[in-house]
Parts: sequence; C-alpha cells; structure tokens
Amino acid sequence: MSDFQTVDEESPGRVEFLDGSQRLPGLQPFSAAYRPHEALSTQVVEEMVKQARKATSPVTGRKLDLTILTGDNADSQQFNETRWFIDTLDGTTGPATPDPEMNSRGKIDPNSGVPIPGCESTPGSVYDGVRDSGQPGPDLGYYEPDRTSDGSDGDGYSPDRARNASETGRDVTVRDFPGLLDAANQPFEAQGLDMPWYTTFGNHDALIQGNSPTAYIGPLGTGGEVADPSFNAVVTGCVKVMQPSAGQQEELDALVAAARAATDPVGHDEAVGAVLQRANDILKTPGNDATTENVPPDPRRCYVAKDDNAIAIGAGLAPGPCQTGSWIKQHFRTTGTPVGHGLAPSDPADCAKYGDEEDACRRASADLGPDLGRPPEAVASHDGYYSFVPKPGLRFLVLDTITDECGTAFCSQGSIDDPQFRWMERQIAEAAADGQYVILFSHHTLRTTRLPSTDPTEQPIHFGERRDRRGNQPIPPSSVDTLEELYCRHPNVLAQVVGHEHENYVERHRCEQDSPDPTPGASPGFWQISTASHMDFPQQARMIELVNIDGKLSFVTTMLDHDGVANPGGNPAQSDQGNSGSSVQRLASISRELAYNDYQGSRAARGTRQDRNVILPTDRRPPPYSTP
Repeated sequence: MSDFQTVDEESPGRVEFLDGSQRLPGLQPFSAAYRPHEALSTQVVEEMVKQARKATSPVTGRKLDLTILTGDNADSQQFNETRWFIDTLDGTTGPATPDPEMNSRGKIDPNSGVPIPGCESTPGSVYDGVRDSGQPGPDLGYYEPDRTSDGSDGDGYSPDRARNASETGRDVTVRDFPGLLDAANQPFEAQGLDMPWYTTFGNHDALIQGNSPTAYIGPLGTGGEVADPSFNAVVTGCVKVMQPSAGQQEELDALVAAARAATDPVGHDEAVGAVLQRANDILKTPGNDATTENVPPDPRRCYVAKDDNAIAIGAGLAPGPCQTGSWIKQHFRTTGTPVGHGLAPSDPADCAKYGDEEDACRRASADLGPDLGRPPEAVASHDGYYSFVPKPGLRFLVLDTITDECGTAFCSQGSIDDPQFRWMERQIAEAAADGQYVILFSHHTLRTTRLPSTDPTEQPIHFGERRDRRGNQPIPPSSVDTLEELYCRHPNVLAQVVGHEHENYVERHRCEQDSPDPTPGASPGFWQISTASHMDFPQQARMIELVNIDGKLSFVTTMLDHDGVANPGGNPAQSDQGNSGSSVQRLASISRELAYNDYQGSRAARGTRQDRNVILPTDRRPPPYSTP
C-alpha cells in the first residue's frame, strides 16, 4: 500500500490556495495542495484494508502474508493524521485503546476541531474545510458538492463539461453529491488488517504537506530536532487562510514565474522552495484583505517529530498529544503486529527513550534476530531504516529516503545519507552470506532520490541513479555511488518497491545490458516496482508475490482496487447529482469517481497493461542464494 496521504482537510496548516483556482494566474504546477476528494481519505484507506484482508491471489490462490506501506501514510506530519492511519490498519473493534487522545469512542473520527468560544464549528455543518462560497462573482476554486445557489462549483469541478473545459482546458464532469462533506466527517468502525504490517517514512509523514521541514529544525546528526512553536501555533489554531490578499497573491505569482523560468534542477528546487516559504509565511501572517475563516482549533493537529529525543519532545511545544511521542514512537502505541511495525531497534537498550512503550519495544527487538531491525546509526540520527527476514531465504530492507534538511522549503524529493548507504552495503553482503535474496522498500523512486542535504553528518549524499531512465526528472551530478550502482554489484538484489510518484509502473534495470549508460556490476539486473497512491486515481494497491516458475524466481504483481463499488450511483431524477449516503464503502466509491474527474489529476497514473497485472522474471534460482 502506498501514499494514503491521510489528510486533515480542515487544518489551518494547509496551503490549498496554491492550486485552488486556475483563474488566479501562474499557480500551476502546484496540483497537490488541494483535491476535491481529500475529505474522503480515511474512508479510502478503510476500504483498501478490507480488500487486502480478504484478497486471494488469482495465480497461486494464496492470501497475503503481510502488508508494507511505502510511505506518505499521513499527509502533513500531523499527530491526528498519523493516528488515523495507524488505528485504521490496527482496527478499532477490540477493547484496547492505545491512543485515548484520538480513540475515546472506539472509532475513527475524521472530524477534527474542538469548538471554543469565538472558533465554533460552521453553523449547521461539522465540516470546516475549504469549499466554494456560492456567492456571485469569481469563486475560490474549491469543489462545492452541495450545489450552490448560482450553480458555481469551483473552477473545474462543475457537472457542466463545457464550463470545465473553458475554465481549465480539461474535459471532466464532476458530479455534485449533496451532504458529502458532512458525511465524510462522521465516525466509523475500522475493521483492521488482521495481518502483520510494516511502515516506511514518506516525505508527507515527516514534512509539512510533504515539502517543508520547518516544523522542526533538524535532525542534524545526533543533535535531534528543535521544534518551531510558530508553525505549531498556526496548525493548532483557529484561523484558516482560504485565499491570500491581493498583494500576497502578486508576490506568489512572481515567485512562481521565477520557478518556471529556472532551467537547472538545483535552481528549480530553490525557486519552488521560495514559493512554499512565502506560502508558509502567509499562514502565519495573512494580509488584511485575505480570505480567512475561523475553524475550531485542535491540539491533535500538532506536528510530530521523526523520533523521540530530549530537544524535540518537551521543548518548544505546549503540552498536548505530540508529547505522547514521535512518529516512530506512535508505531509502538498499537494493537497490531509486529509492535513498532518494523521500527524496533536492533539493540533493546535503545528502547529506553520510549517510556510507557519501552517493554513492548524490548520484546519486539528481542524477536528480530542478529543484525536485523533498526540499527544503532539509524537510532542515533533519528532515522527510520531497518531490516527483517519475513521467511527463510529472503531479507527485506526498508529505507528512510526523507531529506530532512535540503536547504529550502521544498524537500519533497529523496536522498540516502552515507551512514545508511554503508548499512545497506553491509546488509546486502550479509544476506548473500546467509543465502538470502534482498528486496528493498522505499518511499522515493530511484529517479526521485536526488536531493542534496545541508547536514554535514550525512555526507556524501547518494542518489538513486545517474540518469533518469524515464525522462523529465533532472538529476544533479554526483561523484559517489548511486543505489542503482550498488544493486548492480550484488546479484542477490531482486527489486526495489516504491511509491511517491502516484503511478503504477514496473521498470527493469538490466545493469551491464542497459543502453545507453550501462551500469557496471555482476548482477543480471533488478526490478523497480512502483505503485499508485490511495489519494489520486486509480486508488490502487499492489499484491506482490515471489514464486518459483520452472525453477526460476518471478514476481507476480496483481493490482488491488479498494472495496468501494465501481459506481457510487446517484439521484435518477438529476443525472448530474449523486447521493453521498453515509456508508464508508460508498464514500470511498465517490472518492474514486472524484479522483478520476479531478481536472488536475492524471488518468495515466494507472499505467499500461504491462505495468499492472504482470509476471516479472528475475533469472535467479529459488533460495538459498549462492554466489554465481
């Protein structure tokens, strides 16, 4: 499963205005700060959990052994988003409540906000996020499922195809679903995966809306993370910016124009970072004529640190839910298996900082076996990479590709620091000596593992590949080994499974056989397997099996659609309207339809037939692995 981007769409920490309306000039290419269906993210995850729980391979007849998430499980580093996805995967039907801050009623409650005098809920609605105003004149560019008085649904989000085409250039038909946003914020019972599940850091898990590292300064080496109280004050407060002031809009337009004009990859990233930094500043200080709304504040929206340390936890933040622990520690507050969901340290002594969860952490650490789990160097630098053996002959390496300090506010792409790269080398060699093949899991793809870092303890930084084999992703030059070069040196590396790009594709790296630019090494090659997101169309996960076909190992990959029905239906009397209903299954179905018709989305993200239900040969014998 990849890229849930479980989103608190009511949060004041969001910058929907960066792509809220194409009537505002110059704001493309920002197309992931707002989606018409983002209020339905928790329901989509629940319906994918139901599908995975009952899925049976059409090839082998087997059910799933385990689930791995390849990152972006939360959307904007918030505590409540993190707890929503953990609790949904664990399930809420049992008697245990590991997080009373979120789960006091034993259900998933997607509605954030705690009304206080002066910041009450919207009258007559539990929804407090962005939506079109319904007033005459230019709209705010946000989807309005209740059909406004003048028929305005936000640019590109109308049931009128001709209107959408004239406003955005895209031929889409976005049906209205009256009552949708209120229905999306109703509590529901989560069934749970009922199988072991493992987690991976994505940029949205550790950075504000997947881009900005400014909620915390660091981690820099072993020095830890230092909280920025100003950002936490915004996100837990009650003022939400719908659109900036006219003067602020002009500033944003100029910065976006500069980003468009940048031609080299480093200059482009810096220019986009300047846009995002200005947007963050607008959240802190809206202009006098900015469009803002009061929303109920919520301390559960606080930003979580990557890992627990004395600087980040207890300093710079008001007492609240984030003091129950970091993103990593939250995985030890679980009713699922394994405890920690892969993040248990190799050394049980490193569990001491997890307080109430120390005993559970020690037990999980003791179950790992030698040289597995989260290594001491990852614990020291507050990173989330680890290894485990799911069954004999196979070792999984889960990477942490997050660039915590890239030098700008645009840190969405990935990198591998040198201590992690050296750990990968050792793990792959140890696996070969133990007769094990290796499959790696990461959030970022090889071509998007490409950012520098300003942290001197991480140098040199390793990128995914020297040349983007798919095109359109400039990669800065590097004098040190790439991941592709590492894998091509080791024939026991079979594949890297990735997310981030929200696209289904499979890519065979043939090492010495690749042309142009072959990669030296003894390996006959490896596969990169990318899976689309749950947030955007086609909202799919991927079943991956490693099978013996005629004495050779092959991957069998089968796409899983979530359990929402193909057509959510509608009101027969009004073909352009649907009935949102109240069932979680129907809400997930509506989300898929809206994602398909999101004019900023890509229907090509589902990939070709060769990217989905396919058998991928590896030319290797079944384990145990032995050097050719």
